[in-house]
Amino acid sequence: SSGINAEYGGGFLAAHLVGQFPDFYFAAVMRNPVIDISTMIGSTDIPDWCHVEAGTPCDFTTAPSSEALCKLQAKSPIVHAHKITSPVLLLLGAKDLRVPPSQGLSLHRLLRARGVESEVRWYPEDCHPLKSVA
Repeated sequence: SSGINAEYGGGFLAAHLVGQFPDFYFAAVMRNPVIDISTMIGSTDIPDWCHVEAGTPCDFTTAPSSEALCKLQAKSPIVHAHKITSPVLLLLGAKDLRVPPSQGLSLHRLLRARGVESEVRWYPEDCHPLKSVA
């Protein structure tokens, strides 16, 4: 059993890992994690990253198709979140344009609804780097 601590893109991986291998991790700390690429794509300053992660065409002249959105979600940690059993601490910057805080909040809500211990530390003046965290 192990703990995991990750930030940014690492938070995306950490969320995948605790969902896909729930018996291996006893706790997780995630800083501004990407949880659902399909919902992040319209509100991030790096929508191209979303397409690259999911292997979907990066065309900004049209809205993503329903097929592309399904593929984006299928590659996201949210599809494994129902298997998370370990306590999760989420560190979220309220002004983050790269990974909107709604990403972490959606995981928090899902975990709490399932009775999994989850805590959010909210940094109202911080963006992606969480510079006020000592």
